[in-house]
Amino acid sequence: MQPVDDLRQARELAMLICSSEDAVETFIAHCDVAARDLLMPFGDVVMALSIVLRIKRTLNGAEIDELISDVQARKTRAIELARRADWHRRELSCPPLSGGIRSRLRRTAAPYRT
Repeated sequence: MQPVDDLRQARELAMLICSSEDAVETFIAHCDVAARDLLMPFGDVVMALSIVLRIKRTLNGAEIDELISDVQARKTRAIELARRADWHRRELSCPPLSGGIRSRLRRTAAPYRT
C-alpha cells in the first residue's frame, strides 16, 4: 500500500506526459509492474530494508550500504553451505572405489613414469 502523497505525486508526474485520465491510470499501472519486476530479484534486500526502516524510521546511505552488504553476505554464505552439504551427501552416496584410490592411482600413473 502506497502513502497518499506518493500516489498524488505519481499522478501529477503522469499527467505531464499523458493526455487522458485513462492514460494516467494505464501509465501508473505499467510503472507499478515495471518497479515490481525490477525489485523482485532483490526481495530479500527489500524486506530487510523495510523491517529496519520500520524500526529505525530513517537510514543514511552508509547504513543502507551496510545492510545490503550484510544481506548479500548472508545469502552467499547460505548458498555455499547448501552447496557443501549437497556435495557431502553426494560423496556419501558414492560406492567405494575398488582397491582403494592409491592403488588405482599407481596403476594409472605407472605407464607414465620415466
